[in-house]
Amino acid sequence: MATSCFPPFSASSSSLCSSQFTPLLSCPRNTQICRKKRPVMASMHSENQKESNVCNRRSILFVGFSVLPLLNLRARALEGLSTDSQAQPQKEETEQTIQGSAGNPFVSLLNGLGVVGSGVLGSLYALARNEKAVSDATIESMKNKLKDKEDAFVSMKKQFESELLSEREDRNKLIRREGEERQALVNQLKSAKTTVISLGQELQNEKKLAEDLKFEIKGLQNDLMNTKEDKKKLQEELKEKLDLIQVLEEKITLLTTEIKDKEVSLRSNTSKLAEKESEVNSLSDMYQQSQDQLMNLTSEIKELKDEIQKRERELELKCVSEDNLNVQLNSLLLERDESKKELHAIQKEYSEFKSNSDEKVASDATLGEQEKRLHQLEEQLGTALSEASKNEVLIADLTREKENLRRMVDAELDNVNKLKQEIEVTQESLENSRSEVSDITVQLEQLRDLSSKLEREVSKLQMELEETRASLQRNIDETKHSSELLAAELTTTKELLKKTNEEMHTMSDELVAVSENRDSLQTELVNVYKKREHTRNELKQEKTIVRTLEEELKFLESQITREKELRKSLEDELEKATESLDEINRNVLALAEELELATSRNSSLEDEREVHRQSVSEQKQISQEAQENLEDAHSLVMKLGKERESLEKRAKKLEDEMAAAKGEILRLRSQINSVKAPVEDEEKVVAGEKEKVNVQQ
Repeated sequence: MATSCFPPFSASSSSLCSSQFTPLLSCPRNTQICRKKRPVMASMHSENQKESNVCNRRSILFVGFSVLPLLNLRARALEGLSTDSQAQPQKEETEQTIQGSAGNPFVSLLNGLGVVGSGVLGSLYALARNEKAVSDATIESMKNKLKDKEDAFVSMKKQFESELLSEREDRNKLIRREGEERQALVNQLKSAKTTVISLGQELQNEKKLAEDLKFEIKGLQNDLMNTKEDKKKLQEELKEKLDLIQVLEEKITLLTTEIKDKEVSLRSNTSKLAEKESEVNSLSDMYQQSQDQLMNLTSEIKELKDEIQKRERELELKCVSEDNLNVQLNSLLLERDESKKELHAIQKEYSEFKSNSDEKVASDATLGEQEKRLHQLEEQLGTALSEASKNEVLIADLTREKENLRRMVDAELDNVNKLKQEIEVTQESLENSRSEVSDITVQLEQLRDLSSKLEREVSKLQMELEETRASLQRNIDETKHSSELLAAELTTTKELLKKTNEEMHTMSDELVAVSENRDSLQTELVNVYKKREHTRNELKQEKTIVRTLEEELKFLESQITREKELRKSLEDELEKATESLDEINRNVLALAEELELATSRNSSLEDEREVHRQSVSEQKQISQEAQENLEDAHSLVMKLGKERESLEKRAKKLEDEMAAAKGEILRLRSQINSVKAPVEDEEKVVAGEKEKVNVQQ
């Protein structure tokens, strides 16, 4: 591509290009970097000038590749100029001036290439400059880090050297101290040699003292064992007394709970009694109401009886009217039969009238009479129908009255059933009240028994409390005496310990004096060391024994303080027990008063119960009478119902007969109408013939 595009290039052109691009490379954008790299660049130019020419050629080729799209753009612009030559003369002039000034197209191309290459190289140079700046910054940071590490390494060296020096000094000091300690140990050995002989004699004396102390310790141990046994006995006695007190407290709590339960039961019984009184009052009210209702029912029954009598009378009158109606119906039926016979006769006469037209005039008179008779029959039928409608109205009224009476009787029966139920409820409530009163009496008897038992138990508890008080006071006196003895023994043991300590101090002083006077016994050091260790062990054992004795004494003192505290607590508990007993006595007195009140209430309740029994017996008698009256009324009502049913049957029969009569009347009317139509036609024919005869005349 490069050879085809640029064939005439030679060394002169390459020199021109190099002369044109040198100022671009020598632009003062990064003078420091150029200064740093001047010797490197000089060496490179001096070594290989051919490589620089090759680089220039390569740069020209790259610029040519980058300019190719610009040439295409210029060709497109020239095509646009050929199309718009008439509209843009000024642009052509400018192009001509540019072509005239250029003279040679290769020079213009080179200028364009130089401009484009300068832009590309400038951008590449800027990128390289930024990369160099970043690399310089990283190098400087690395140099700073290296300097810091070197400083840290130097400081570590100095610290290590100082530590080594200090360790050497410490080792020297330790060596000196060890030498001094060795010398001190040698001196101690020398002094120990002098003290060993004196220790032998002192050990013998100390053994004697230790044996004496052992005998004294054994005696003290025996005394301590005796005191421990006495203390155990006292503790057992205290436990027994505490158990007794707990048992008494439990009994007291049980008694208090029982008393509270009895109080609650008394309250509940009183509330139940109040409820029963209210129930009795309500029952008395119900009884009075039932009496009033019975009076009202008796009055209503009387009224019903009067109404029944009235209705019976009305029914008798209605039966009479029904008999009259039956008679009238029979008469109407007879008249109907006669009218039927007359109709048959009229039909026969009509047939004869047809056969005998000459006898029409005579038949007209008979027809008029028959018509009059028919009108009379129609009037009679109308009256019969009106009477039948009246009878129907009466029957409907009677049925309504019958239904009303049935409703009244049903309501009365419901009221009677309700009264029976109320009476049964009252009887059940009275029986329940009786059973509850009997239960209350049983409970009161139980309460009396419990109160007597409580009084007995309270008296027993008082006796037991007095005995426990006496025994506790004895135990307290014994514990006081034993504590005083223990305190005296403790004082004696403390004095003995002080004496032994003083003797030990004197012996130690004498041992020091003997150790200063005797320095010639070096050969017996080993034996003396053994003896000294043995004596040390014995002394340690004696010290441990003394410490145990002191600890036991402290423990005894603490036990004495505890026993004092227990004594105080027992005294407080005794005071509380006495207070609780006083409260129990008060509660017992209050319960006795409440029992007396309950007995009085029971007596009053029994009186009231007897009164209620009498009232209930009276109510039963009244209810029996009311039941008998109700049964009588029920029997009367049943009789009335049967009579009503018979009347209803009769009314139904009358209705059926009336319906049959209506049907027959309608048939008669239809027959009469059928007879009237041909008669009227014949009359019209006769009238027409008469008119014709008159016209002919």
